[in-house]
Amino acid sequence: MTAAARAGYRIPSQGRGRVAGTKMIGVVVGALHNSFMTLLLQHLHNALHVAGYQVVLLIDPMTDAEQVLAFRPLIEGYLDGLIFATATLDSPMVIELRRRNIPMVMVVRYVDIVGVDIVEIDNVQAGIEAARHLHELGHRRIGLIMGPANTSTSRDRVAGAMGWLQQAGIDTQQVRLEWGDYTSDMGYSKAMAMIEGRDAVTGIVAGNDTIALGVLEAARRCRLDVPGQLSVIGFDDIPLAGSPIIGLTSIRQPVEAMARTAVRRLLDRIKPGTAAMPASRDVLPIELIRRQTTGPCQGA
Repeated sequence: MTAAARAGYRIPSQGRGRVAGTKMIGVVVGALHNSFMTLLLQHLHNALHVAGYQVVLLIDPMTDAEQVLAFRPLIEGYLDGLIFATATLDSPMVIELRRRNIPMVMVVRYVDIVGVDIVEIDNVQAGIEAARHLHELGHRRIGLIMGPANTSTSRDRVAGAMGWLQQAGIDTQQVRLEWGDYTSDMGYSKAMAMIEGRDAVTGIVAGNDTIALGVLEAARRCRLDVPGQLSVIGFDDIPLAGSPIIGLTSIRQPVEAMARTAVRRLLDRIKPGTAAMPASRDVLPIELIRRQTTGPCQGA
């Protein structure tokens, strides 16, 4: 079985134990602490349900190629395809599944390999928009608190922000950059180190809205006025970001359109004779939603 798996052999899709007429799609996420991800899952479920598919949620980072053996009975015996929502750049699982020609789509994030359909936003441009917004408000001491460095979203947003700031005349060596998890606790701890002391930043770009909420909590703990003394911008524009209590400036991702596009691409890939079809890459538009957490830098 191990040799067959490594050679790329697959159990027929109508595998043993499968209920006749049942159509199932697996959705892979690393964790559920990010509310944007739960919103994406809701839209994926709705789109797949309309198409007549059931959803199996796999909560696992999928960072070990040997996991293919453990998940093989499920993936090849029951699932018609997979949607990866939290793939990392170094994920061997995606590469292995691609080698086996298992129908697959990556949404939100991607892996640098050829032959997999991708649905995302232009994260480089998103980073540019966030940095430009703070710079136009007069901020020059800027910090970036991003998610894991091994994700395409974090990497590309940092590349966009740093590239634009450099062109604007900012010494990027002086830009504070921190990597971590997409959690509010991480945002809080990293922000505390950035907003205290003589070299405190006046503007922070958070890797997502969850991180930004932690940054806002750190500002409250340090009695900093937002946006008078500290401006904060996030990504995703989760529902909580738009509440009057939070009012978070954020880069909006079209989450419903991303889910519908990913489902459409996967269903096309499942059709017979499409294995050799060139991979697609859908890049959806972003929008800067300005609220009350960003404002002019004092003394700029």
